[in-house]
Amino acid sequence: MCRRTVCGVADERAAVVARRAAELALATGVALPDHLALWSLAGGRPRAEPVPGEPDELGRLLEGSFGEAARRRQGAHFTPASLAAEIAERALAGRTHATVGDPACGGGALLLAAAGHLAARGAARSQIVAQIWAADIDPLAVATTEAALALWAGEPPPAAHLAVADGLLDDLGWPPLDVVVGNPPFLSQLGADTARDATLAARLRERFGDDVVRAYTDPAALFLLRACHQAAPGGTVALIQPQSSLASRDAAGVRAAVVSRARVDEIWFPDDAGFDASVDVCVPVLTVGATGRSVPWSSHLARAHGVPDVALSGSHRVGEEATTTAGFRGEYYGMVEHVREASHRPDGSPVVTTGMIDLGRVAWGERAARIGRRRWERPVVDLRALEARAADWARRTSGPKLLVATQTRVVEVAVDDEGRWLPAVPLVVVLAPVERLWPLASAIAAPAVTAWALARVAGAALSPRALKVTASLLRDVPLPTDGEAWARGTEAFRAGDLEGFVDAMAAAYAVGPEVGEWWTDRARSAWSPVAAGR
Repeated sequence: MCRRTVCGVADERAAVVARRAAELALATGVALPDHLALWSLAGGRPRAEPVPGEPDELGRLLEGSFGEAARRRQGAHFTPASLAAEIAERALAGRTHATVGDPACGGGALLLAAAGHLAARGAARSQIVAQIWAADIDPLAVATTEAALALWAGEPPPAAHLAVADGLLDDLGWPPLDVVVGNPPFLSQLGADTARDATLAARLRERFGDDVVRAYTDPAALFLLRACHQAAPGGTVALIQPQSSLASRDAAGVRAAVVSRARVDEIWFPDDAGFDASVDVCVPVLTVGATGRSVPWSSHLARAHGVPDVALSGSHRVGEEATTTAGFRGEYYGMVEHVREASHRPDGSPVVTTGMIDLGRVAWGERAARIGRRRWERPVVDLRALEARAADWARRTSGPKLLVATQTRVVEVAVDDEGRWLPAVPLVVVLAPVERLWPLASAIAAPAVTAWALARVAGAALSPRALKVTASLLRDVPLPTDGEAWARGTEAFRAGDLEGFVDAMAAAYAVGPEVGEWWTDRARSAWSPVAAGR
């Protein structure tokens, strides 16, 4: 594709941006280079008395040129100036001169912010703009960035530094850079209008490897990895990321590849990103080639949301005493067609969903459930009607067990010591001898375990402040080291004694009272039915 930014830019979207670029050039006395001057003339004659403005205004006009559907399809959510300035401050800390690149430049907000940061530290604008590199798949975005930088500096970046290209897949021809910043496209891999096709998926796997690119790996995370290849040893990378990249299963390969090349120095969580991407975001700040221990990604998110640090020293884990398991789609769809109301099938087995789980008990019959897109008051299933995987699931989970909710603010676990509940997907089931069910339940539900779990998987749930519980996570839960305190906590848990449970399990896990205070605030809504039911 032509690397000259004027190529391919001659549509209605370009006209609005081009005309304003011409007006700003007249207002400031900046002579745009020939190809940009021709482009701006194509936008129509500017006003006779052009209104002064700032170069970043062009990026806002570019963003406004997208329709909602096009913005969602391309993942184009442009960076507000205040957010761009904060990212530049963190990425360029301690630097007075730097080569800076943005592989998904949009309207150039991050590059303008980086340039302003360097200018404030004494660098000449002509020198700064000569060390800027930019790329975007949208020709109008690259032209807009070039015009904005030219208006800011009085001269444009070198033409060879600008590319209309895919910053993720194409060879941009950049040298190793001191700093790489960016706000890459946010493309939901579950959305029909943004999910990548098989050809693109194959190209991504070819470039990054099958161990990195998984079914729902977000391209924004891959941009972070690509930036680590574009930065020089000792260089800094700071890209906006969806918070899900910190802990989601399908971003695990990206995280591993990133930390093999760079140290995670900081993950910044803006209070308000200021753009409509419909996701919570963060900004990892990395040093490429640096040695030293990186703090686990999800622990940054947990700490940002006020989760206390805990160090559970026990080497004995749940998986040594119990089996943890969860069903999948086959079990769910094999069961859902056989669900009935208990009034129509009084001999059926009660079906329990994750929303019915409270701390220590099951709220079946008290709380309605949605199964198979229908509302059920007292759902049951005739086990004799189940077949294949659904029948096997019912058989494997038919005995005494623990039922653990999967999307909660704290770990919520109920005890089924009679083996009467049929767990619906996606509940996690813990199978253990009946005499160990209540002790294991009190350990899994302990405040320290919720904090420990959030430090490992924060960001993987549907809500950034929620906890996604999995069978593998439960297997790794450390068990208490103080057996006497654990026994007291177990009795308090069975009795619905919130205060006694919190105090005893703090002693059992050797954590401070602040952990219990934090957990109690989160857990009140889950605990209240326990106290009311006993």
